[in-house]
Amino acid sequence: MTFTVQTVAILFAGASVAGFFGALLGIGGGLFIVPLLVLGFHLPMKTAVAASLVAVIATSNAGGSKYVDQRITNIRLAMFLEVFTTAGAILGAVLALYLQDWVMLLVFAALLVNMGWSAFSTRKLDDKRIASGSFAAVSQDAVCRKLDLRGDYFDQAANRHVEYVVTGARIGAAVSALAGIASGLLGIGGGILKVSAMNRHMNIPMKAAVATSKLMIGITAAVGSLVFFIAGTIQFGLVGPIAVGTTVGATAGTMVMNRLSSALLKKTLTFFMFYMAYSMIAKALQLRFGINLPSFR
Repeated sequence: MTFTVQTVAILFAGASVAGFFGALLGIGGGLFIVPLLVLGFHLPMKTAVAASLVAVIATSNAGGSKYVDQRITNIRLAMFLEVFTTAGAILGAVLALYLQDWVMLLVFAALLVNMGWSAFSTRKLDDKRIASGSFAAVSQDAVCRKLDLRGDYFDQAANRHVEYVVTGARIGAAVSALAGIASGLLGIGGGILKVSAMNRHMNIPMKAAVATSKLMIGITAAVGSLVFFIAGTIQFGLVGPIAVGTTVGATAGTMVMNRLSSALLKKTLTFFMFYMAYSMIAKALQLRFGINLPSFR
C-alpha cells in the first residue's frame, strides 16, 4: 500500500468517523474501520483486523476515560466481564491467523445481522423502562448479588437519575467470552456483542452498557493485537493515521452520547450493522465465488 497525502487524509477522515460512532455506540470503531480498509483500500482481512485492533485501543483510551469522568461507566462490572473477554480474545486472534478471508467476512456479516436485529427489536424499551424506574426493580442472581453489581448515572436526554441492578452473570460471562473471540477474529473490540448482551440480558441501560463496553474494549483489543504483532501482521504506517483519527472522533462522540435518546442510539446502531453486513457478504461472495453484488459505497 502506497501512503500518499491523499491516502493518509482519507484514512484519518474515515477513522475519525469510525471513532465518533464507535464512542457513540460503545463498539470501538472496528466495525467501521475493518470495512473501510477491506472494501475501500482492498487490503487483506488479516491486515485490516490487525490495524483495527490497534485503533480500538486508541479509541477506548479516548472515549472510555470520558465516560468514567461522566460517571456512566460501571467499572466493577467491566472488570468482572473482562476476565472472560480476554481469554476469548487470545483464542480469536489465533483463529484469525488460520481462517480464510471469505470465511471471516461471512462470520462478521452474520454477527452484524444478529446484533442489528436485536438492537432494532428493543429500540423503544430503554426509554420506557427508564421512565418507569424498572431497571432498579429486578432480582439479582447469586453471582451479581455477591459481587454487588449495580450502578447509577444521570441521563441528560431523559433529565433524570437512573439506577439499575445487574443480573444474568452467567449469560453475560458467556457472551463476553464470545465477544473476545469476535474481537481477536474480526478486529472489532467485542463491543458489538457486549453492548447488546448487557442491555438485553443483564438489565443494564443502553448508555451504561455503551460506557462500560467502551472501557473494556481497549483491554480486549490490546490482548488480541499482541498476537498479530508477534505474527508480524501489523503495518505501523497504516495504524498511525487511523489511531489519531479514531482518538479525535471518539473524543467528540463521548460529548454527544448522553444527550441522545436510547432509541436513537439503537436505530443508528441497527442502520450501520445492516449496511456493513451487506458489504461484508458482497465482499465474501466476490472473493470465494466471483459474484459481484451491487455496491452502495
